[in-house]
Amino acid sequence: MKSLSECRILVVGDIMLDKYVVGEVTRISPEAPVPVVHVKDTYYTLGGCGNVVNNIASLGAHVTCISQANTNDNNGEKVKILLKEAGDVHFSLHHTVTPTIVKERIISRNPHVQMLRVDTETFYEFDPKCFPLNDLKREDFDIIIISDYAKGMITNELISQLHELDADIILDPKPSNWDCYKIKSNFNKIEIITPNKKEYDELINLSGDLQYFDLNFNHVIKTLGKDGMVHMNKGFVYNHISSEPIDVYNVSGAGDTVVATLALCISMGFDILSAAQVANECARYVVSQPGTSVVPLKIFNDSFDRVKKELNSGD
Repeated sequence: MKSLSECRILVVGDIMLDKYVVGEVTRISPEAPVPVVHVKDTYYTLGGCGNVVNNIASLGAHVTCISQANTNDNNGEKVKILLKEAGDVHFSLHHTVTPTIVKERIISRNPHVQMLRVDTETFYEFDPKCFPLNDLKREDFDIIIISDYAKGMITNELISQLHELDADIILDPKPSNWDCYKIKSNFNKIEIITPNKKEYDELINLSGDLQYFDLNFNHVIKTLGKDGMVHMNKGFVYNHISSEPIDVYNVSGAGDTVVATLALCISMGFDILSAAQVANECARYVVSQPGTSVVPLKIFNDSFDRVKKELNSGD
């Protein structure tokens, strides 16, 4: 099997900046019936596909990221700094005239509760002609992750170009972009889609039934939060991957952890079902942490080694 440091993943998707404002609440405002937050700390993390990148790089693998942001505004500069600090990351950001997307969360420190989220975003459709993928070489990466947050990065033309790279694709989908994924051709390399339960139900409503498997999605991994996940293959074989009970603090970013660890495990040599078992345990960890979190190397290694041992014992 490959080591983590030998894995090379291409991540394409919508990047954003997660801002956290953490403080103490001791009174209600005299101006309106709302809490007053006395700010104690402010910090930033990579959001959207940036969180996928962060999860991969933090485990020691190489990742290439293609996305878009306003590279001239302060938040775009923060995104670039965080990408540089993430690890073995090569990135290309297409400049947009709209502000860099920011998700700002106001959090009470004690108890740790998210009180409010403020989104700053404007849809901006990506134009692959202005940012061609010709420089990418198939031998430079093992797997492509499409991290779709429906902010404009993922288009029909972009997915067509990614198909032509002839690499397996893991897609974290958004139902609003359903038509982008329905490319019926010999080049369709979308191997896995990873909707959560809400997205899965919306996709079923859009397609009418499970016949979206005819579009060459060989595997669906439906994530169920604290209830684990369900794996379905093209033969409609279902495997429920359960999760041990845990206190859930924040589900933000759990889907990013799933696609990141899936890609790494498959790149290292696991079959999809075994990779899903590792991804399930890693996602279980991140939902137990406050804020957007990445899975620690020890958690990943412990889960990977346990699943590998189970596989070997079955030989």
